[in-house]
Amino acid sequence: MKETAKIKNWQLLKHRSREERVDLSSAEFLTVGKHAFRGQKLLEEITLPGNGSAVKTEAFRGCRRLKKITLPNESNVGLAGGAFRNCTRLQEIEHFECVTSIGDAAFSGCRMLKSISFGDDLRRVGASAFEGCEMLGEVVLPQSIKEIGKRAFANCTELLRVEMEPGVSGLAPDAFRGCISLKEIVFSALMKEIPKGAFRDCSALESVIIPSNIERVGSGAFMGCSRLSEAEMELGVTHIGSFAFAKNARLKQVIVPHTVKRLGFGAFGLGRTKGAKIELVVDNEYMQKRIRQQLFLCGSAGRASVTFEGKTIEERKRERRRTTIEQEPTHLIDPK
Repeated sequence: MKETAKIKNWQLLKHRSREERVDLSSAEFLTVGKHAFRGQKLLEEITLPGNGSAVKTEAFRGCRRLKKITLPNESNVGLAGGAFRNCTRLQEIEHFECVTSIGDAAFSGCRMLKSISFGDDLRRVGASAFEGCEMLGEVVLPQSIKEIGKRAFANCTELLRVEMEPGVSGLAPDAFRGCISLKEIVFSALMKEIPKGAFRDCSALESVIIPSNIERVGSGAFMGCSRLSEAEMELGVTHIGSFAFAKNARLKQVIVPHTVKRLGFGAFGLGRTKGAKIELVVDNEYMQKRIRQQLFLCGSAGRASVTFEGKTIEERKRERRRTTIEQEPTHLIDPK
């Protein structure tokens, strides 16, 4: 079969070839059109023109033997929804740092994709963009990102580490749900909330520190993290959502700051536990009483107990009196 290409208005509308490697670096088009290569069974490697600007919807969907893509490197590139969906053998993407937008499900099901390097101009990662990329080992989200879609990295089962650079302001629900190998999370300094189900069923996660800039831990955010044994929330967290830490059988201790005002329904699970309860550690007696009441109201009283570490109210009062005496001029102290 002879290679055929249909180009119109600087867009590659259709391409058919029986070659395993296709080099289009010298071709005169800017955009790969919708379904242009969809379902081609022999294609293993493709090089696109250096000045290209977009790969449209499902352009390469289902190219199951495709292993390597060389993207345009002389301009910013946008990848539309499903652009490389179910390219199950895709392993290497050159010039990925030129991509500025990744559409919904663009790489969904690319289970052999091992690494990606986002550029500093990336603005959007769509819903389910990398869902099911089972071999992906690490994700570093650049500070340029303005939008991360729902389930963007869900079920990336070999993902070990996630880092959100300081400019990242938020995630969408279920962003990393089902990443069963995830062990390390670095949160952005601009994030205000961990959304619903963001790290649900991340069963390898053993500990987590929630920084002071985060105010809300969403519903089911760490639900089903079966190896999670300790969690620390720094001063600033005000709300722990419903079932946020439910179904965490190994969870032993959670440090709860006195800024917490509300526990959602079943925040630490419901009913009674047969083993040791989760120990919620607070920093004063007043907070201890308040959290106990909240546990009762939200249904988690049978799952967690509250202790406080620090000085009692009476100890702090004595310290204040002692400090006041020490600071007074000696000639004003009553000898009696």
